[in-house]
Amino acid sequence: MNYAVILPVLNPDEKFTNFVQELVRSGFETIVVVNDGSSSDYDHFYDDAAKNPQVIVLKHEVNRGKGAALKTAFAYLADNRVDIDAAITCDGDGQHSVASMKDCLNAYEEHEGYVIIGGRDFDDKNIPSRSRFGNKVSSFVYKFACGIKLKDTQTGLRVIPARCFESFSALKGDRYEYETNMLIEIVNRQIPYLEIPIETIYIDDNASSHFNPFKDSMKIYGVILRYFIKFIISSIASWVVDIGVYAILEFALQNKMDLGTRVLICTIASRVISSVFNYILNRKGVFKSVDNVGSTAVKYYILAICQMGASYGLVYFFTHILHVKGVVELIVKCVVDLCLFIFSYNIQRRWVFKNKK
Repeated sequence: MNYAVILPVLNPDEKFTNFVQELVRSGFETIVVVNDGSSSDYDHFYDDAAKNPQVIVLKHEVNRGKGAALKTAFAYLADNRVDIDAAITCDGDGQHSVASMKDCLNAYEEHEGYVIIGGRDFDDKNIPSRSRFGNKVSSFVYKFACGIKLKDTQTGLRVIPARCFESFSALKGDRYEYETNMLIEIVNRQIPYLEIPIETIYIDDNASSHFNPFKDSMKIYGVILRYFIKFIISSIASWVVDIGVYAILEFALQNKMDLGTRVLICTIASRVISSVFNYILNRKGVFKSVDNVGSTAVKYYILAICQMGASYGLVYFFTHILHVKGVVELIVKCVVDLCLFIFSYNIQRRWVFKNKK
């Protein structure tokens, strides 16, 4: 197979030069270097790299971010190199070894068409504590919010099939959040992916990294949690519709029928209308499902009925066991419904609106 190496680079040093030479010696015939707006003081590093016939240097006039650099490289390959079967993205500062790159490419040979992700061992003692903690947290959040099961969510070492170049070049995000968008796109499009272990390298406690722990982390978590935040907003909006419809019907039907009948009609009508409203919001606004309405609606209402039954059963069980009433009973219900709310989000993401197409 014919592979391209993609190196997004900003203000390089000698490690970049050494790494490029190692790639050339290792037999890589296409190395796409993206100068992401480096100062003119660093031009000689790119000039030296371009002396190798295997190296193509693309340039951003201003710093746009790692994500923008990756998108520039994908767009270049999609438009100019139809001979490339896949590209491997990596860092240009020596954080990824050629041996690890070859392990990822060997895995791609066995699983052609997969996205191969090189995952570091974050239990390794050489990993800086802040990186170890950050990755443990993000790994949990990725799995909960997006269904992405990875040990290393922050790795830049990935093999991308050529069929993804065009779509990946159009993804949102210009900085480190772009790599998160890439993972979400993989899951949403159901592109198969495989994580393999790679060598863990941290040079000078990762001092050469341009990652801003606060600013870039906030962008990444914003991307990861956007579906759950939209789910919360959708639920609140549906609750407002439920209360609003109930109030309107209650006012319209007042003095026209007995209390029991009026409450029953108002409750059923408001719940039906708000559930349809919530289904539409979740299908199009939250999970962006392209599956047909019939199958997703059936699953949605099966889940709703089960959730309602579970709420009743659990509240009854805990209040009976704990022998509580009044405010404490209300607290029990709030806790139960909150847990079911989180459970419902995951079931809707993984089953109701899975996007099988």
